[in-house]
Amino acid sequence: MIPVSQTNLQSNVLFASNVLGQHTLVQRERGNIPVSSASQFCSTRLRGSSKRFDITRAVATTTEAPAREAFGDQFVREGSYESPLVELQASKSDEEQSSIAATLLAFRPGTVADVCVIGCGPAGLALSSELAKQGLSVCLIGNDVPFVNNYGVWVDEFRDLGLEQNLDRIWEDALCYFGEGKEVRIGRQYGRVCRRRLRKHLLQRCQQNGVQFLAGLMHEMETEQTSDMATAGIRLADGQVVRSRLTVVAAGAAAGKFLHYEKAAPAVAAQTAYGIEAEVEGYEDNYDAESMLFMDFRRHHTGLWPDTATRLKDHEHPAAGDGVWGSQQEVPSFLYGMPLQPGRVFLEETCLVTKPALPFAVLKRRLERRLKAMGIKVKKIHEEEWSFIPVGGPLPVAQQPITAFGAAANLVHPATGYSIARSLREAPAFAQEVASLLRKQQAVGDTAESVWDALWPQEKRRQAAFHVFGMELLAQLDIQATNNFFSTFFRLPDRYWRGFLASSLSSRQLIVFAMWMMVRAPPSIQFKLMQHMLLDPAGKYMLRTYAGALATCRYFLCVAFGLSNFLSTSYALVVAVTEAITSAANRSCSVLHNVGLML
Repeated sequence: MIPVSQTNLQSNVLFASNVLGQHTLVQRERGNIPVSSASQFCSTRLRGSSKRFDITRAVATTTEAPAREAFGDQFVREGSYESPLVELQASKSDEEQSSIAATLLAFRPGTVADVCVIGCGPAGLALSSELAKQGLSVCLIGNDVPFVNNYGVWVDEFRDLGLEQNLDRIWEDALCYFGEGKEVRIGRQYGRVCRRRLRKHLLQRCQQNGVQFLAGLMHEMETEQTSDMATAGIRLADGQVVRSRLTVVAAGAAAGKFLHYEKAAPAVAAQTAYGIEAEVEGYEDNYDAESMLFMDFRRHHTGLWPDTATRLKDHEHPAAGDGVWGSQQEVPSFLYGMPLQPGRVFLEETCLVTKPALPFAVLKRRLERRLKAMGIKVKKIHEEEWSFIPVGGPLPVAQQPITAFGAAANLVHPATGYSIARSLREAPAFAQEVASLLRKQQAVGDTAESVWDALWPQEKRRQAAFHVFGMELLAQLDIQATNNFFSTFFRLPDRYWRGFLASSLSSRQLIVFAMWMMVRAPPSIQFKLMQHMLLDPAGKYMLRTYAGALATCRYFLCVAFGLSNFLSTSYALVVAVTEAITSAANRSCSVLHNVGLML
């Protein structure tokens, strides 16, 4: 029998900084974690407020999220209490990436652009080139910085965009582990984006189409309209004013401080990850080096001595089997791995979604202990990465003079954190719509409102509400329920799980997707789905978005009906009925599939 590691029992207590500069030890999981530099920074940054910031409820519901109550969604969009490490990640340099100023023409002060695009990331560059391709004069404004994040994408999505040549590594398959001995092969090619190649490609597009560049900080921008309302001025931090007929913010989620959002929507959550690109020994002894490691939810980060993870046997060690020992209040995380070449791997411990964000310090400790338990020795670290992705939350409203694109416009999948492929895919059609609207010679506010309606029509808002519903559910699942959920998810017909990840399913197709999940899921997940729909605010938000005020009335009727049945029926009977329904539904899967095809 493998002994239980007493050291690793001390792995999961969080230090929460409050605004008075005191550190409160929170019994969120088990053990001790030293406070991170980011948490220390939080104490001074927020001094003077009377509210305490508590991260004890890392699986809080939409109405209980402390981050929203204490600081609001914008605090999360800017990196929450981990903003210093988020800023450190963004400040990385890369001398092999050419400067934007050396590639694009300089914007001439005093001229009026058709469109100002704020932000020089993938979304900003892609949109700028497509707008200029439509014959519009485009001023790209932002910091002249390189791409520094690691991007993983499904190869077929990049191939459809004509961008496959910008991948520096392709794996023929992707692996998942949802418990000991529960390996799932997805059967889909996965690729790593070469950030240098992609940036060069997008800059060349901008250059060919005549995009002009102005280096500047976008903090403290102000919007001033002319008397004829045809143009607006954007005041930069250095005092410069740039006039244009339309402004599009594409500078990431933090740029949300310039935007207005809908009310009565679930709060913003976060996906966090700590990763390293390193030379290692022992990776091939644990994983197939020819396949991408997409998700490994096995709990090798706690309760194991070094080099014992591969020898776990069910009923002989509490971490074996489903691996749920001691995980009642633990926020799940998984290992994500890209084997780049023999002996060199990008490894990342990732928390898919939670409220508030799981600290980088926790993720780093879990990664270190997971690797030790698996006998993977890190010889040299070439790069560290701190990934903080705000997900979900309210959508922008149409009635505002500034528009947005990419993560700034919430084009991030709430349940997965994927965004780059979607932004690149939607840029051409969005640019065509902008060009069409500008030809109407409307006032700035009217044009901006029409642009928002084109970016977020009611159909896409319904899709986003469904995705937020899924995100809120995932944020509340423990490790066992998470494993059950994803085991079911990847057993769905390919078009549904692929479409869900790509944000390409219509609102009607998403309902069929939900039906498939109910048919295929074990009773425990079926019960959680129904409970989430009836009792969680995200269910009400989705129903309201799908059908307006009528859905709100139906929602309360459903809640009353569901609660009366729940209170009058034992859980065992509910499970029995659910199993009977599932059995009958399984016999008619072919019919359901045909309905899905018709939709």
